[in-house]
Amino acid sequence: MEDDWNGGYMYLEKKIKHNFTLLVEKDDLKQRLAKGNASQQFAFMPDKTTQIVAGNDACIEDFPFIAEIQRHEKRRDPWEHWCGAVILSETWLLTAAACFEGRIKNMRVRCGFEDLSDPKKQIRTIRRFTIHPRYNMDENVQFDNNIAVIKLRTPLKFGPRCQNISYTTIRGSDGLKNCQVSGWGFVDANRTEADTLQFADISVLSNTKCNDLAYPTVPKTQICAYDCKNIQQACNGDAGGPFTCEINGNRVLVGVFAWLYNVCNAEKPFVYSAVAYYTSFIEKWTGIKGIP
Repeated sequence: MEDDWNGGYMYLEKKIKHNFTLLVEKDDLKQRLAKGNASQQFAFMPDKTTQIVAGNDACIEDFPFIAEIQRHEKRRDPWEHWCGAVILSETWLLTAAACFEGRIKNMRVRCGFEDLSDPKKQIRTIRRFTIHPRYNMDENVQFDNNIAVIKLRTPLKFGPRCQNISYTTIRGSDGLKNCQVSGWGFVDANRTEADTLQFADISVLSNTKCNDLAYPTVPKTQICAYDCKNIQQACNGDAGGPFTCEINGNRVLVGVFAWLYNVCNAEKPFVYSAVAYYTSFIEKWTGIKGIP
């Protein structure tokens, strides 16, 4: 195995099953079925394309920090959208650990565009990835530590359409304002595809309120997003995509998309890995510090 792989594929080969879609534990599911309350409580990992349900068309200049991970099974196969990612620097990106199901030579990163047909994209190959060493290790938590860093072989060229974003070191949901999610893909539960980048303004729930609305329990290392009007949400496949908010007047990265409940009807919260709990992991591999 090449050194560039950093052991990531061998580790994930043991952790990821069935296109990285996971249900709650079987024993727990049996208990909930017996109680008659399991019909809308499955928890899924986002599985293919970045999706913002009922989103609005976005300008890439407003979201220059978003990137796309593409993959194909074989060299002759067409590239397809796989995950979202967030640009931390010219060579480092942040995403979800579950995005790395296969060989990195079958993956690439694109940025600097809003329209999928725009030819002015920057395309980069992946040098290596590193997932959190305790990803999905806790059987009592859905997709715990679902976070990973990517190093590119060639630096990105920064400009108005491709730029990094700082990540916050402030833990918890207090003080978060004007939060947004963004991505490409389906715009409704009927799998209607989007041609251009979508975004949505989203509220943040405290974990206590989140856990009152849905099961399984969301720990402090994850953050709940929710549309109180039950219209907008990120959906299946927005894995690794950005959740940003304003803190002290600055827009910062707060989380990367980790998992959601089974139906994209905006009736349930959707959950992000809170980056403030992973500052040591991010700094160790990228050397990039967050901001308070």
